[in-house]
Amino acid sequence: MKSFSNKFRSGGGRALPHGRATEPRMRLACLCALSMALSACYGSMEENSDKAGSTPAAAPAKSAAAAAREGEQIIERHRALDKSSDSTTKLRAKIGEATGETHDIQLNIYRKRESDGRVLMLIEFVAPDEERDRAALLAISPDGAIQATRYAQSNDTFITTSDVAGEDSLFGMTLQELADGQPEKYDFTLAGEEAQASSPAYRVEGTLKEGAESKFPRIVMLISKESSALLGAEFYDRQNELIRRVTIDEVKQIDGHWTRMHWTIENRARQKTIDFKAVSVTYDRKLSDSLFTQEHLKNLASR
Repeated sequence: MKSFSNKFRSGGGRALPHGRATEPRMRLACLCALSMALSACYGSMEENSDKAGSTPAAAPAKSAAAAAREGEQIIERHRALDKSSDSTTKLRAKIGEATGETHDIQLNIYRKRESDGRVLMLIEFVAPDEERDRAALLAISPDGAIQATRYAQSNDTFITTSDVAGEDSLFGMTLQELADGQPEKYDFTLAGEEAQASSPAYRVEGTLKEGAESKFPRIVMLISKESSALLGAEFYDRQNELIRRVTIDEVKQIDGHWTRMHWTIENRARQKTIDFKAVSVTYDRKLSDSLFTQEHLKNLASR
């Protein structure tokens, strides 16, 4: 049986015009998340022991524990901002290829929180026409598991994956990135402070929790000291190489919710950049459950 990513590339839908085959159909790299290493330097135990009243064994451990507590508190304040029942985001994206070629795409993202703790997402492509059959449904469980579904017109079937590490599953992004980075999968430590977009920010480093699945074992998040909103993120691979960088240039409040309005994703692995601009964002409009069904997904992909 073919992998989900291969099926996405070869599954049904409208054929792309000549010269717009596999790679452009995977060019979106959204959302998303995050990382960098904590660097803390302590003097050697021999040096500390020469200082009167010093306790070289206990001091570094206490500092590390305090940094971990602060890091977790910062992340919890950030996650507490996500309190809407649903949202609709209309986006424009400009994808820059390594060749210098650019592509413009319009898409809508509908998001709804269910009573059982699940989060449902519908990604709908509006333009260009050849991208419309790439609509997808995501279901994110409270335990972090993700299931993504697309419809293949060629054989009238739904294709589903739960591979959070595969980059080709949806638009060149991992499912984890589409789910806003899933910070709940990481243990965080405060690594320092810095200015991001002229705003003071905490730099918190995340280490993947034991048993959690991710392509990114280390992440870094830059969290606003003022609002607790995300201002930037870095993602590192298992070789400790930076492979994603998210830079957020504009964040504002809409209906009481801190909202990302303009941001850029640098996908170093694919040598691409994606510039996102939120055209409009609305919250708590009681989105219909019918939006998040396979029947609606099929209608979007078949029109």
